[in-house]
Amino acid sequence: MNFRHSIVTRFALFFTGLIVFSILLSGFLIFKNASTVITNYSKERLLHTSELAEKSFQAQLTEVSNDILLIANSPTLKNFIDIDSKDTRQYLEDFFKITLENKHSYFQLRLLDIENNGQEIIRLDKKGQKVFKSEDLQEKGNRDYFKEASTLPKNEVYFSKINLNEEYGVISIPETPTLRVATPVFDKNYVKIGILIINVDLKSLYQSLGNILSDGLQLYLIDENGQYLYAQDQDIRFGSQLKTNQNFYTNYKTDLENISSNTTHFIKLNDNVSSNNYLSFTKKLTYFNDTRNMFLVSMIEQNKLLQSAQQVGVNSFKTMLVICLFCILVSYFFTNYFSKQIKQITKAISIYEDNNSKDLKLPTHRKDEIGTLAKTFTKMKSRIDKNVDELNIAFQKEQHAKQQRDKFLQNMSHEMRTPLNAITGLTQLLSKNSPLPNQIPIINSLERSAQSLSGLVYDVLDHQNLVEGKVKILNKPTNIALLLKGIHATYQFEAIQKGLKFNLDIDENLKNSEYLMDELRLSQIVINLIVNAIKFTDNGTVQVKASVIKAQGIIENLEIKVIDSGIGILPENLDKINERFFQEKVDITGRYGGYGLGLSIVKQLTLLFNGSLNAQSTKGKGSTFTVLIPLIKDVSTKEIKIKDSNKYILPKLNNTYTVLHIEDDLPTVDLIKHLLNFDCIHLIQISKFKELQNKIETLTPDLLISDLLLDNNNLSSSLSNWITTKKITCPLVLISGMEKEIMNEISPIYLQKPFDINVLRDLVFKILGANEYQAPDFKNIYKNYDNDSKKITKVLSLIENEFTIYNDRIKKTSVSKNQQEWEDIIHKLINHIHNLNLNSLKKVLPNEIKNISEAQIKSIQTIFNYYGCCIRTEKNLLNSSMDS
Repeated sequence: MNFRHSIVTRFALFFTGLIVFSILLSGFLIFKNASTVITNYSKERLLHTSELAEKSFQAQLTEVSNDILLIANSPTLKNFIDIDSKDTRQYLEDFFKITLENKHSYFQLRLLDIENNGQEIIRLDKKGQKVFKSEDLQEKGNRDYFKEASTLPKNEVYFSKINLNEEYGVISIPETPTLRVATPVFDKNYVKIGILIINVDLKSLYQSLGNILSDGLQLYLIDENGQYLYAQDQDIRFGSQLKTNQNFYTNYKTDLENISSNTTHFIKLNDNVSSNNYLSFTKKLTYFNDTRNMFLVSMIEQNKLLQSAQQVGVNSFKTMLVICLFCILVSYFFTNYFSKQIKQITKAISIYEDNNSKDLKLPTHRKDEIGTLAKTFTKMKSRIDKNVDELNIAFQKEQHAKQQRDKFLQNMSHEMRTPLNAITGLTQLLSKNSPLPNQIPIINSLERSAQSLSGLVYDVLDHQNLVEGKVKILNKPTNIALLLKGIHATYQFEAIQKGLKFNLDIDENLKNSEYLMDELRLSQIVINLIVNAIKFTDNGTVQVKASVIKAQGIIENLEIKVIDSGIGILPENLDKINERFFQEKVDITGRYGGYGLGLSIVKQLTLLFNGSLNAQSTKGKGSTFTVLIPLIKDVSTKEIKIKDSNKYILPKLNNTYTVLHIEDDLPTVDLIKHLLNFDCIHLIQISKFKELQNKIETLTPDLLISDLLLDNNNLSSSLSNWITTKKITCPLVLISGMEKEIMNEISPIYLQKPFDINVLRDLVFKILGANEYQAPDFKNIYKNYDNDSKKITKVLSLIENEFTIYNDRIKKTSVSKNQQEWEDIIHKLINHIHNLNLNSLKKVLPNEIKNISEAQIKSIQTIFNYYGCCIRTEKNLLNSSMDS
């Protein structure tokens, strides 16, 4: 292409842009210099304000420290300590009163007895200008300030954290920012006998902080959690204590690390509400031997800070704008002439997505850059059209294949979980129906085999979720040794059948400790490795070793080794297994047909634990698979265990209720028939879709239990429609092998096969019992523990245990007729009655025990049994939501 055809030579845009850039850069530099001067001056203001605020705070600490030491060493107090008489006590009370009257910011002065658990000996309070002696003396031994001050040597002063004054857990009105100052008191033998405490009202300090602020400045005192201890706006102070959710870190998009990165430093903050930017100076304030930390933050809004500089900038900008507009206008008319052809090509490209550019004529005849661009676009368009057509065909095929796969997995889930549910459920029934001693090992073996089959089901169904990254690790306290022993017992018979020695070696540390671990996923890893080892070992030994090894100091790893004397692995396949991202799609055929799905799942689950899988092998001599998984020791409070004899007692219902069960799997039908074989339940079971269509019009059951597949029909849409049209008005419990997300769209009450038979019984009796008793209301528990599922579960376990104890005590008291014991039970139950709205229990509890009848005792016990069902059901729902 000749230079004379170049379109670049015709444009003067570069020069226009250069002129505009130079003008704007000059204005920017002028504004920047002015801003720097103003900013430096403002930093000095912020620094000076912070120094004044710090001095005010330190002066307050010094004053109260001197005062409390003066009182602690005063002759008046020493006389009272030596001789506790009416006169010495009166002198000390007068001394306290004079101190409170003369110190405006002191509003409480107390002397506590160390030996009697912090019992208040003398306490004077001040409200307004009036000082009075308190007769309501309390024990303060459980308070932090008592515990910490009790450890101090003579003439050392304790300072508390700053918070609002509280009495009995209720914030005092008016709200008083309080600092508690304490020092130990000694007798003449230098024995520590008491604690002297002054409560300081910080309002005067806050007033002095407000007085030092000049125009435009803001000052905050915050704690390490971002709570405002001081702010000019009183509504945002003490957000954590007042539950107002006001927090400095949230309001200004910062955190403790940014605030405390240096002792004192300037930082820039952004207001999360108004999006204003602030220049800020932060200073760390420490007191009480550097154990109390606060942060003093002074700031000024940058818009106000640079207001004068901005005004100069605005005037300069107006002048520059006129010059720039003139340059741009000249450039526009000059370039517009040459841009018409480019616009034509641009239009063709922009409308290409709508396939409307076919009839648009492009200037392909030109010899300059425009002509070259037009020709290139025309060729590119042809190639893209062809590729898009091919991609659309491939995408449709892929979507169809994915739909077929998802449908297959859903059906497989149901078909595999349904018989497994019947096996596990009937096994549990066998173990509960007092089997003969020689039958117990058979039942235990059957139960372990069912668990093994359950692991296989999870392998198949979870594989796609693993590939797509949808599986999550759900840890809970686990005894890994017991878990491994169960797996070993399950596969012991299979190894013996092949003539193999199957050994298990477990480290003592694992036997004596519990760790936070996902039992299901760890079982899948170990089972797949054991099955693999037994499969490829014809003679010799399969050994499982489990131990705890140290890594990087205090970090512990679980090491599980599965060692076999089998056929071994080819070197090239060994390298592929040890790759970090090995998956089943890699073709490995070193062990007669490959490793299959199991080893891929082991690898991916190990990575999910942030662990590693390593394989070592010698062809023909055997292999060793080593799994390393980080361990987290369980240091949480153990959940209260309920006695087995009381754990699953069901309430006796007075009425008979109709339960409709929809299921076409005969073993599951038999299982439900045995589970719900009670006088109070009239069970109707339907296994045909046509029969269901007829019955749903006439039956009005009290409870409906249904699978989602019946007689080769998916009931999802039918059940949803019947609920909408009010053909189903009773509670609906879904029991299916389908995924939880699918069941939850139809009904929030569901169990996934295989399920625990006790969970179903509790759920059924909880629903039916609601017709006779008022169920507990757990909303206060959820509110008090911020909807934290783990904490709520522990609280529910505590309540369940307490109810079991109360039930036993009530039964014994009904025999002894001990009225004092009865009143003690009622007194302790009343809190639960109010908190959980236990109106059914409240109605049947008499005030006196002497005339209580046997029928009343049975009624009370039945209500407690019903509450047990409700609590266990609530815990199961919480656990199910955490697993999801």
